[in-house]
Amino acid sequence: MYLYMNEPLARMTDNSPDSLYAQIVDRIRQWMKDGHLKEGDQLPSERELAQMFDVSRVPVREALKILEFLGAVQHVRGKGVFVKKINISNVLNNIEFIMIDPMHTLLDLFEARQAIELQAAVLAAQRRTDEDLSAMEAAVQEMELTCNGGSDQDIVDASARFHNAVITASHNVILVSINESLGNLLKFSRQQSLKDTSRWQTSLRYHKEIMQKLKEKDGAEAFRLMQEHLSNAKEYIAKAAR
Repeated sequence: MYLYMNEPLARMTDNSPDSLYAQIVDRIRQWMKDGHLKEGDQLPSERELAQMFDVSRVPVREALKILEFLGAVQHVRGKGVFVKKINISNVLNNIEFIMIDPMHTLLDLFEARQAIELQAAVLAAQRRTDEDLSAMEAAVQEMELTCNGGSDQDIVDASARFHNAVITASHNVILVSINESLGNLLKFSRQQSLKDTSRWQTSLRYHKEIMQKLKEKDGAEAFRLMQEHLSNAKEYIAKAAR
């Protein structure tokens, strides 16, 4: 079983966890492209994958998180990790796009987020409804609860809900559509920027302040805070890569 999976990872130049997780993501992507793993199939366990690749569980766990955030696999509690029943070719293209140069792609993603979300913040200050504000408040409350004992995925989901609520509040169908089409890639950027739990409270504080300025219909301050928020996250990613 899993004979096609037994080719070892390259270790000649860089044996860091970051280098290994990227290879694992690429290897699993290739298994899917070659038809060894199909929609609905269960992946080997985290322990089995670590043994196959002769690595610790750390890069395996990171690779599975990225694949899940990109929508290629789904973790079913108590059962395991399965290839999602979706248009897998589109997802595989996203993975390939990211893994060509993960860090450069992440920084490009943050620039794309700035282009979308700064304009959305200005428009949301003018157009937000009570319903929009309620969606933001619910996301902030969820994030606050998560900061007191939630998981990495919980914090990313809560953060995504807040930012999506701001974009929805712009009531600009093109911004909303672009955000939806980039959903998995943008989720990947959030996952990387919130890996450090010490950043959770800072992110929460920015969300609260942005929401307050949107309540006050202060577009200039909402723009400034969103710009600062995203720039800080981008800077954290760039420093972590050095």
